[in-house]
Amino acid sequence: MVVALQSPRVALTWQPPDPEASEQHTTGWECAKLKPTMPNQVSESSDDTYLSSSGSSASLFADSGGKPKTFFSEWFGCKAIGPGLLVCLADTDFGCLEVAAQSGARWGYSLLLLQVVLIPILFLAQELTIRLGVHAKAGHTACIRKHFGCKWAWFACILLVFECTCAMTSEMSGVAAVGELWGLHRNVATGFAAVIIVTVVFSGNYRQIEVFGITLGLFELTFVLTMVCFHPSPRDIFFGSHGVFVTSTDREFIKLISANIGAVVMPWMIYFQQSAVVARGLVTSEDLAAERTQTLLGSILTQLVMIGALVTLAASHQTSKDLESVHDIVNALSPVLGERLSMLLLSLGFFGGSLCAAVVVSLAASWAVSEAMGLDEAMTLDVTPTQAPVFYGCFLMVISVGVLVLMTGVSTVHLSAVVELINGLLLPFAIGFLFLLATGEALPAEVLVGGLHKAVLFVVFGVCVVISTASAIYGLVG
Repeated sequence: MVVALQSPRVALTWQPPDPEASEQHTTGWECAKLKPTMPNQVSESSDDTYLSSSGSSASLFADSGGKPKTFFSEWFGCKAIGPGLLVCLADTDFGCLEVAAQSGARWGYSLLLLQVVLIPILFLAQELTIRLGVHAKAGHTACIRKHFGCKWAWFACILLVFECTCAMTSEMSGVAAVGELWGLHRNVATGFAAVIIVTVVFSGNYRQIEVFGITLGLFELTFVLTMVCFHPSPRDIFFGSHGVFVTSTDREFIKLISANIGAVVMPWMIYFQQSAVVARGLVTSEDLAAERTQTLLGSILTQLVMIGALVTLAASHQTSKDLESVHDIVNALSPVLGERLSMLLLSLGFFGGSLCAAVVVSLAASWAVSEAMGLDEAMTLDVTPTQAPVFYGCFLMVISVGVLVLMTGVSTVHLSAVVELINGLLLPFAIGFLFLLATGEALPAEVLVGGLHKAVLFVVFGVCVVISTASAIYGLVG
């Protein structure tokens, strides 16, 4: 007689013991592990178990014992949720939404087609980070350190941390703008947001933080809702979106084109997604394919949000008017949606986008510093702060400095210019290292980028680098 017991992780088999067997096998029980999973390498069937095992509040949502799955357990275990979707939603942060709104308010539908063209550019860049994360099993800074040396790794890391700190201040300015919209002091609003982020990162594991960020990022889709509410004329959109060449000699128009292109691939996006792929434990070809799908979905969603913001302001008939604050956007939407509904929808979009980006930016900087120091901290979000002091210390530093700088009353206009400048200076290095790693020795031959793919990347990345650098120089000189 054979008796078999099986759990999700272990299989136990009993059969009558062999009298001639050695003493250590006389029990008749044999144990075999089933599909072992590291804490940070969550299998498709173990997301709920992983969430509940952390001991955090998310365990309240996980199902067990054959009970029907709840909405929360399904959401936390959804296969479509991953680093690619999170980083793409973070790309549509407060600054990018301002650029899209300004594009629609000032130039109507002229920049609409550009938002569509930027979808494959964003996907091409982020897809390389997936390859490197899955096959090199190391973050972006760690790969730079391994293949180009410590000096280059620290050079890129220092620039990234500075940019992330400035970007954090920019994200918090989005939270402050929402708070002031409802009568809150900017210090109260930013302090509240900082407490939320720190609490989530310190108390949750990577998977929970990922779901938290994506949930916030999806609030950006309110701009798609506002676009639908304005039901713009298809005829106006078609003819308006083809007017780009007519107005392309205007200096401010060219500057907005550069801002839209420069914002599509942020350096911190490259660093974050590659490290997040490692933290998530994605190592198989199936993981690679799934993450590519998520990244493509995220690329489409983030540009759809940009299109929503642009079309909404263009359809509000506020064309040729510069937007100075969030109140101007509320005033543009109020005739159709009403003041309260306009405030609510804009608040959800800006608040969600800002917090989502703040999580990604702070973690990108923390991973970069840890990797530059040569620390193997892929699973840092799954351990306590005392076990990874460098990572969590850097995280707190970025959050704290970002909030404190904003509390000094710094001009958000000047801050945006600084962020754009740093982004323009760092992007050539981030894109350059990404291209060299994906086409060099960092990847095995079967997934190495070459041929036509390599040529296309060279041209696309070259254009992005030229425009980004030109924008940075223009901002520095101006």
